[in-house]
Amino acid sequence: MIIFTLEWKPIKTIYMGKNLFKTVAVSLFSVAVLLGGYSCSDDYPDDYLTEAQIRRMIEEALRQNNEELEPKFTKWEILPYTVLEEHWEWNPDAGRYQAIYDLPELTDFIYEEGAVLGYVFIGQQGVDEVQKLLPFLFTYAETDENGNIIGTYTETISFDVQYAPNGNSTVAFFIQASDLVRADGYLADYNFRIVLVW
Repeated sequence: MIIFTLEWKPIKTIYMGKNLFKTVAVSLFSVAVLLGGYSCSDDYPDDYLTEAQIRRMIEEALRQNNEELEPKFTKWEILPYTVLEEHWEWNPDAGRYQAIYDLPELTDFIYEEGAVLGYVFIGQQGVDEVQKLLPFLFTYAETDENGNIIGTYTETISFDVQYAPNGNSTVAFFIQASDLVRADGYLADYNFRIVLVW
């Protein structure tokens, strides 16, 4: 608590004023030393890492880490699957088409510790083909005879994998419309790619 009188300056105010002066003086001196030292530095480019240097450091750390792990990581296998139009089976309980294939390459380690990626190829190979990550969704418009949109539905192409011991694992591909309607006339051949990463 500070008490003011008419004739005398309070003792605490004088003490605080000297203390404040010392604090400001030391702070200014410190800033001057830091700025002076920084501006005199001639090795400025060496003070920071470039993006390429950071990438190399990360790659080297991953490489060293992978050498210490058993089994080794960063391996992959690409498996192509072709589902012909006549191989799609309608599943009325799920309201979708499905095609199930063996996937003996899927091990317990890949299933638990790795990754499984799926892709579908859309379009004609060598013409307008594109590769899409699964699940792939596309919305179609339904039109009347005059070209007016009277409705839409979304088709989802997806997959799942099921691990089973002794090489009995499977991969299933699905086509499902948002209205869950069976429409055999719209089925087509599809090329898929499964990528196992471990």
